[in-house]
Amino acid sequence: MAKKSPDKIAIEALQAALDELVRAGENASPTVIRRIRAGLAEHVAATEIARAATDPIAMPETTFDPSDPKTVGRMVALALLAQSRVPLSSIKPTYGSGIYAIYYEGDHPFYREISGTETPIYVGKADPMSGDASNPREQGAKLSGRLIEHAGTIERAQDYASANTLPSGLFPIALEDFTCRRLVCATNAQLVAEKHLINMFLPLWNSETKACWGMSKHGDAATTRKNKRSPWDVVHPGRGWALHELLEDSLTIGEIKSRIDGILLRIPPKTDHASLLEEVLAAFRQEGPLVDAAAVPPVIEEDDGES
Repeated sequence: MAKKSPDKIAIEALQAALDELVRAGENASPTVIRRIRAGLAEHVAATEIARAATDPIAMPETTFDPSDPKTVGRMVALALLAQSRVPLSSIKPTYGSGIYAIYYEGDHPFYREISGTETPIYVGKADPMSGDASNPREQGAKLSGRLIEHAGTIERAQDYASANTLPSGLFPIALEDFTCRRLVCATNAQLVAEKHLINMFLPLWNSETKACWGMSKHGDAATTRKNKRSPWDVVHPGRGWALHELLEDSLTIGEIKSRIDGILLRIPPKTDHASLLEEVLAAFRQEGPLVDAAAVPPVIEEDDGES
């Protein structure tokens, strides 16, 4: 019998391993199936690398596809970062929906590391009034309305701190310490752009980071057992419904601060605007080192009930 070549032996071993994985998934528990699917997904890239290594014709490291949601997310994010930062308190009603980023520039101890940097404390989207809106007027004044709402929420926390003695470990915030960038964009472009920006920055106030989420929550009934006071309302009390005595804190002040510190250690603040733009642009390059500005996944993907 002729001796098999090394490549045939390796291919047969690979096929055998794949067959074994398929058999292992038959009648397996959901946990095992998820583990198998995750393992296979990790090896897809390795398979493509091995395939490219044996091809005498080189493949471009990436292709530009305007219809790819990731490409759309990067382009819209880049357009947002090109906008000037303006005081959050200065926003006036304007037609259009889209995306925005809110920045902190004060001296609150929890946010000292991101203060005045290019890392937003919160990013969000404002969906259009109509799902098929084709221009800003049809979209409605949704983006400006969202930012005005956030300004009001921060101002309530500011006013509460001015009129009351905050518990030990808490510190006031002031609306004047917040700036924002906002971008009116085509209907639905805001969806992928928001996800891209959250993955890129892991903003401390976004629910995906599980650090200090809750600014976007609306009044939750305190009598509903599953409802708890959001970390944002723990750190920045002031909203009447969130002050209800029946509400329990979802996290302690110490736990919130620890989570914030963990996020900042994992994703250091971005301090230079030009370098930030270069980082986003690098993801479009077809030659040279590629940097995926949205490669970092959220810390936890479960829903916390934020509306």
